[in-house]
Amino acid sequence: MKKSWYLAYCRPKEEERAKLHLRNQGIDSYYPLVLTRKIVRGKITEKIEPLFPRYLFVHMNIEEFSPLKVRSTRGIHHIIGHGAKWDVVPTELVLQLMRDEDSDESREIVSKLPKHGQKVIITNGSFKGLQAIYQEPDGNQRAFLLLSLMNSETRACFENSDFTCIST
Repeated sequence: MKKSWYLAYCRPKEEERAKLHLRNQGIDSYYPLVLTRKIVRGKITEKIEPLFPRYLFVHMNIEEFSPLKVRSTRGIHHIIGHGAKWDVVPTELVLQLMRDEDSDESREIVSKLPKHGQKVIITNGSFKGLQAIYQEPDGNQRAFLLLSLMNSETRACFENSDFTCIST
């Protein structure tokens, strides 16, 4: 039997530990990372974080390595599957994640995000045409905006593609 990709669910913040212990056993693993921008203590900081926190892709031949040994690896909570049968992750999916992880496209998207307090205009959805104030990112695809509605300010989450910066 050939090697397949499986998905391991790790203990909190132990993806790197699990990856190291799997490597020591001769098992390949991968977890995609992404550059995020967050506001910490009033400053925007960039940090590399797992794309899927607590999940690790494991590449192995289950006939060659004992499933019990993999399940009991430090950092791993359990392997995703039904009972004793592990779910196979399509190789194409893992390879696509590897190709996309460090793409110019994702870096360009992050660099185009507005700064905290910058005015934006909503271009899609129910609030189309309204102005808002950019607050902070909510992951890679969304952001929090501050809207003025009915004489009160409301903080709401929008897709990054649903608003644009207003040139000043």
